[in-house]
Amino acid sequence: MLNVYRYILEVDRCRSVRVAARNLHVSPSAISRHIKLAEEDFGAALFERTERGVASTAAGRIYLSHARSMLVDEERVRFEINDLKGLRRGHLRIAAIDGIVFGPLSDALASFSKLHPGITFHLTSTGADAVTQLLSRGEADIGVTYNATPDVNVSITKRISDPLLLVMAPSHPLAERSSVHFKEALDFPIALPEKTFGIRKHVDAFCQLRRVKIDPTFETNSIEALRGFARSGAGISMLHYLCIKRDLELGLVTAIPFRDKILHRSWVEICTRKDLPLPIPAGCLINHLKLAFLNQSRDR
Repeated sequence: MLNVYRYILEVDRCRSVRVAARNLHVSPSAISRHIKLAEEDFGAALFERTERGVASTAAGRIYLSHARSMLVDEERVRFEINDLKGLRRGHLRIAAIDGIVFGPLSDALASFSKLHPGITFHLTSTGADAVTQLLSRGEADIGVTYNATPDVNVSITKRISDPLLLVMAPSHPLAERSSVHFKEALDFPIALPEKTFGIRKHVDAFCQLRRVKIDPTFETNSIEALRGFARSGAGISMLHYLCIKRDLELGLVTAIPFRDKILHRSWVEICTRKDLPLPIPAGCLINHLKLAFLNQSRDR
């Protein structure tokens, strides 16, 4: 039965029976047969054809939620049984924004792995919207992002303050300042992440509130590219402390706080799927991440 759940979840993710079959190394006819049997059992269609492939129906979405719950329960039972046998095994799927992967998250996963060598990870580095989507679809156990995109299926489990900073080369004209007003930054070329990133949403919300127009010189989906732009002296960027901690320690950049207090209201958020029980190792990792981020934060 659990294989059926995997089949149907993969069809929903890929929006295609054929692609799902290829990914799962089974025949398309086997997946189609299992879908048909499930539909006959419940008396309702689980999928419908669209111009872009197949999409879940209202009944299908209920079934998918049940399938995700069953698979998480299976992983939980496996871990508990292994624990009784004196083993420490488990697999965690983590979705995180690019900026937090570099340094803080990688360091935290490395230290956790030393403590629990039987736990394996799959880490997806992506944008803030995608982090929430992966959690919502049950394709990630833990999400780490800045200012999480609201989603009815996702809850914020831990939150660590990490204010937005103006980042520049040490030789930049603003580098000697103790603080700056947001509008002062607009006099220089600015690099910002794409609009799907939590940082950009925070900046755009501030601009809308203050009725300020911002035209980035450089826009990208790479936090590393933003750091590089600031390091080069070509202009400035706006990033969180944990994103640039290593560059600051090496003296490659300078980071100045904003005088605008609203920009201080920003957090690293550790998120989970709301209606699914967490695998046991996930709870341990979440607590480990919180402590790791707090220990590295600017305000510690």
